[in-house]
Amino acid sequence: MSLLEVRNLHAGYGDAEVLFGIDLTVERGEVVAIVGSNGAGKTTLLRTLSGIVTPTAGQVLFINRDVTGLQPHLLVEEGIVMVPEGRRLFPRLSVRRNLEIAAYSKRARPKLAESLRDVHELFPILKERSDQLAGTLSGGQQQMVALARGL
Repeated sequence: MSLLEVRNLHAGYGDAEVLFGIDLTVERGEVVAIVGSNGAGKTTLLRTLSGIVTPTAGQVLFINRDVTGLQPHLLVEEGIVMVPEGRRLFPRLSVRRNLEIAAYSKRARPKLAESLRDVHELFPILKERSDQLAGTLSGGQQQMVALARGL
């Protein structure tokens, strides 16, 4: 069973179609990179998969469940998140508070302590900097917080 399967996906903005029949399969444990020139549709694909853009045709399956066209907050409940460019942290809140905010969903809330342990294992510096304001971290450390928040 595939983790993510995209079948004949079409999407765009108003009358401007950007994605024309995208097919994609991602297996568990697999890393997939989307590459292409500016305007090729990479961002539109990610926005469509995360529910920001509604597809006009096609299907998105996540762990064999049809999630096509679900709103972003419902996709988060399913386990689909996007870590956007620019980190978008709350700079005046601590690293820990930035990570706690990510556990707002019903699915994530009960697992906060476990998730923090996992994230600190991946990024030990975040445990050390737990009480530090996120905006005072280096750029790389801020990116770690953004990734950890998505996880």
